[in-house]
Amino acid sequence: MRKKISTILILVGILMIVIPQGLKYYSRQVENKSMQKFKSELQDKSESQDEVEDNYKPGDEIAIMRVKSVGLETVIVEGTDTKYLKYYACHFEGTAMPGEEGNFSVAGHSSYLYNQVFNELHKVKINDEIEIETTKGIFKYKITEKFDTEAENTSVLTQDMSKKEITLVTCTNGGKKRLIIKGEIME
Repeated sequence: MRKKISTILILVGILMIVIPQGLKYYSRQVENKSMQKFKSELQDKSESQDEVEDNYKPGDEIAIMRVKSVGLETVIVEGTDTKYLKYYACHFEGTAMPGEEGNFSVAGHSSYLYNQVFNELHKVKINDEIEIETTKGIFKYKITEKFDTEAENTSVLTQDMSKKEITLVTCTNGGKKRLIIKGEIME
């Protein structure tokens, strides 16, 4: 009986290690596939010089985000549905697009399951740069604020049409609060 219990406990331990690693690997593969697809779109656009329309559907790749100070490069998709948040940084529908007046707002997980897109975001500093590459060009934002807030606080997504700003949202404190990174476009 003891031998069976020991064997079961060992198997459970192995599963507790293997399953999260498998989920992380799968998440990275899904994200990398979208990143390559969008980079191909960027290449095609630069060769054709055709006018690009913002006709994005949920799940469509809209940009690549880079925050060099923390080694972040990720694709951003349209929509914040859970099925997208598992794998990507996600644009809040109804907020500004990159480079436009208003608040370009993006959410992403910082977790140990699924993707780890924003795991290092807590390390950014004021004045660090966020680069957003789209089919319409590259937009650079300078970080102006970094703070924690309650999970229910949606005022960070407010659209101020007199500015071109960015807001990054991720979990902190075990998911009880949100880390907010705000920045303004560098022109």
